[in-house]
Amino acid sequence: MPRSLFILFAAAVAALPASAQDQPMAEELKPERAMAIVIRNALAPESYGDWRYNWDAVSIRISSNLHWHLAGPDDPDADLITRRGWISAAGQQIAVMASGEGETVSALDFEVNSWRRGADEAADVLAALAAEGITATEVERRDAPEFSNTDEPVIVYRLSVPKRDAGNLTRSVSCTPPGSAAARRCGVFYSLALGG
Repeated sequence: MPRSLFILFAAAVAALPASAQDQPMAEELKPERAMAIVIRNALAPESYGDWRYNWDAVSIRISSNLHWHLAGPDDPDADLITRRGWISAAGQQIAVMASGEGETVSALDFEVNSWRRGADEAADVLAALAAEGITATEVERRDAPEFSNTDEPVIVYRLSVPKRDAGNLTRSVSCTPPGSAAARRCGVFYSLALGG
């Protein structure tokens, strides 16, 4: 009898669909779409309680789409706690840093050192956000700080998603100084302020 139950159990398990991680992706996500998914998941559902931006709650919502370097914050008693990770998509890696004070995550910062050549990265990110049901409304545009070595403005978008908290997403660009020994490089940075 136990053997027949084992055979029935094995057959039932074999008939179950494979988990999402076991199934090959039909199409690899583009970097901007992968980032948009993490942003959407980071914005907590309105129905969640005061704990919705605790480290564990945020990590659970976004960890299926990114890889963490560490299992948790380094020092829970530090003034500013950070946790670093990355998103892999279409052969690129987007660096991610979560930060906050105490038990609460207040921001996610994303850095991509190079987008596809000739791409309109900002338009691609806005389109990816829209594909995830996120409305991005520009609320501020200001000159870049002098140390960023670029004329590209800093732009702040207000993000809204039905039945989720809103957030602010700030886009900025920073480049190596002209005439430096290293070749000129620019990085694109997005910072998502949570809890608003």
